[in-house]
Amino acid sequence: MTIRSQNGGLRGAHLVARRAAPVLLALLLLASYGFSQDDDDLPPEELAAGQALPDLILTQQIAPLLERVATGNVAALAGALQAEVIQHASSGKGNALLSLGDLDGDGAPEMLLRWALPVPAWGLYLLSWDGMHWKASRLVVGVEDFAVSMINLEPSVARGLAIIVSDTPSQAAYPIVFEVKDHAASLLWDAEADDSRYQPLFQAQVSFTGRSGAPAELIATGRADPGLLQVQPRGKRGFQARAVYNWNGQAFVPSKVDYSDSPDYTVYRFIAALHLHDYRGAYALVAPAKFLGTDSPSLDAFRQAIQNNWPEFLEDHVFEAPEIAAGATDPYAFLLVESDRRLVYHPIFSADGKLLLVGLSRSQEASRSGDQIR
Repeated sequence: MTIRSQNGGLRGAHLVARRAAPVLLALLLLASYGFSQDDDDLPPEELAAGQALPDLILTQQIAPLLERVATGNVAALAGALQAEVIQHASSGKGNALLSLGDLDGDGAPEMLLRWALPVPAWGLYLLSWDGMHWKASRLVVGVEDFAVSMINLEPSVARGLAIIVSDTPSQAAYPIVFEVKDHAASLLWDAEADDSRYQPLFQAQVSFTGRSGAPAELIATGRADPGLLQVQPRGKRGFQARAVYNWNGQAFVPSKVDYSDSPDYTVYRFIAALHLHDYRGAYALVAPAKFLGTDSPSLDAFRQAIQNNWPEFLEDHVFEAPEIAAGATDPYAFLLVESDRRLVYHPIFSADGKLLLVGLSRSQEASRSGDQIR
């Protein structure tokens, strides 16, 4: 449940529910403050975008407390906000202040305020001392798990602030980058924006690495989310990916992606190649003689075998790689679930380390619920 500093897009079908989250959170907070929705006071389009919510938090809770603090002393600030001063973003259980260092070069450290909401989530704000007052800037609202990183971007940006938001169901991670200037934070890039080229990974770890005289690199590692071979977000099936993104002055864009070899990676590439009718690409993933059962294999023979025996791979289907029950003898079986039947595929891989397909068989079951093969 995340509301951002501007409307964000979705990164994959598993995040569709986020579209409704800002509306739900806004309604809950409005109710907690005793507000009623009046068409003249709160246009529905503003509520849907979540734009009214942060104003309520700032004006009703945070701003009145900041007005009482006439010093840049962090202890006085923490006392007014009834917040604990923490050393790590995940520390503590309630409202908290985390020092970010001097991000704008004025000699005074900026603070991250983690503020408890009426729902099980946090609001994150930047607090900056301008010499007379503490100024607050909204960063992200509706966060459950997050991490913070200070990064170098380019000479025109003194220091970048990255908030890495974790999506609990999928364990995917989405970085959001801000510039801190004139005691305020402004959004530079959001990984979930509609025009973002960031690809989320399951069970992800996101980090930024500094480079001398150059903007930081964004590195994301985790389990890939292959669209044609669906895996369980919290499972073990699939394959690992390591993606590197470079800053181009406006956004982090893909630079390099490496995938770890695994049987599921072979299966995915085989499915993807045939989905595109790329017979040559699929042929490169099999041990031709063993797969075709002939001493004279050829690309034409492979094409004919696929068309005659495996036409479903050429059609618009999405396969599944279910979690396999412990002790199963077929740990890399995958599925095609249709309305009236469930096809189970049993791949066999080469033992030479190349993980080529040496065989593939298929069995059929009545369609049923559940995602384990026993």
